[in-house]
Amino acid sequence: MKASEIKEKMSKISKNDISSFFQKNWKYFTAVILFVVLAVVMIKFSSGNKDKDNGLSTEQSTESESFQVDAVPEINTLMQNYYNAYAAGDLATLQTYATPVSENEQSLITMMSQYAESYQNIKCYTKSGLEADSYLVCVTLDLKFAGVDTTAPGMEFFYVKKNEQGALYIDNLYSSFNRHYKEQPTDNNVENLISSFETQEDVIALQAEVQANYEKAIASDENLSNMVTVTVADAYNAWATAIAQAQAQQQPATEETPAEPETPAEPEAPVEPETPAEPEVTTETVYTLDKVNVRQEPNESGALLGTVEKGTALTRTGTTEDGWSSIDYNGTPAYVKSDYVSTEAPAQEPAADTSGIAAGTKITLTNTVNIRSSMSETASKVGVAYAGDSVTVQMSYAEGWTKVTWKDKEGYVKTEFLK
Repeated sequence: MKASEIKEKMSKISKNDISSFFQKNWKYFTAVILFVVLAVVMIKFSSGNKDKDNGLSTEQSTESESFQVDAVPEINTLMQNYYNAYAAGDLATLQTYATPVSENEQSLITMMSQYAESYQNIKCYTKSGLEADSYLVCVTLDLKFAGVDTTAPGMEFFYVKKNEQGALYIDNLYSSFNRHYKEQPTDNNVENLISSFETQEDVIALQAEVQANYEKAIASDENLSNMVTVTVADAYNAWATAIAQAQAQQQPATEETPAEPETPAEPEAPVEPETPAEPEVTTETVYTLDKVNVRQEPNESGALLGTVEKGTALTRTGTTEDGWSSIDYNGTPAYVKSDYVSTEAPAQEPAADTSGIAAGTKITLTNTVNIRSSMSETASKVGVAYAGDSVTVQMSYAEGWTKVTWKDKEGYVKTEFLK
């Protein structure tokens, strides 16, 4: 089946058909993508190269460059036109603003246009791209679903540059879709610049702000929550299943050359078959080092079964070569990343500092501070709190750190920054 036929077929499937199709055929689809494309409101930046040396020179890095907000009117017009075409499912018009768009991505846009009524409040945050007159663009917006009153805040990344006629367009090689599925090759230098851009604090802070607004919107409207987490999610999974099955059918069958018949050997006396030994399962107790996702399969595309909090004891029954631990999760076989568990029991919570700030105290920050996942300046960041943000003290510790609540998240701040 060609991708164009898949697209036509997907456009005719009803919402109920989509949901039932996935439920019946899920076991045949081993690559369901749980990153949430704009189709499902929030784009997650690709993180494949974050831990690698990206090799960028000072001239190529945008770390010291501040966001320009709605500073290039031509970009705002480009994005408004692109999203108008996206909501309408107008592929011909959309491809005058973004190119190249693969047939699989076109079929996804066709499916999504059944649910997206409009994209509103578009705002463009820009930094310089690799080439002259090119831009790294973060777009924030509100997605209005058909039949749902509350809009869903979202965020998407684009790489914008000029064509031969001098007009700006979206280089769709660096769309979230192609960067994830890798259907078409990209330039490593641009990929490295984007990877550096994605780790910068202002980009992370913007993403965190949009995420918080998205979660607030979902919590405020049951219809919106049902649309995003059930209707659109099921439709996306069904689309991905259809694509995977179509690609599997396109794989050419291989023919094996029949082996030459061997001369039969003299018959030997029959040997009694041995009873196979039962496989030995070795179990051990491990403890989570952070809040950890529990998945049905040993990969990041596996179905999410739930999460466990930091310090939770789990029974590990084995490990895989690519870094996953098999565990018993409420009587069900499941998997967690091995990097996030340890056989060592977590240390006891440090003693409170009675001379510190009283629990329950609300503090308005006067400076920008990092919210850390543990009491260490090298610990991962929960987020970046800015001057004017408020935090609520949970407990101060003798080690010079204070546990706080910030925007419904918990983390640690150096006590000296709160006084």
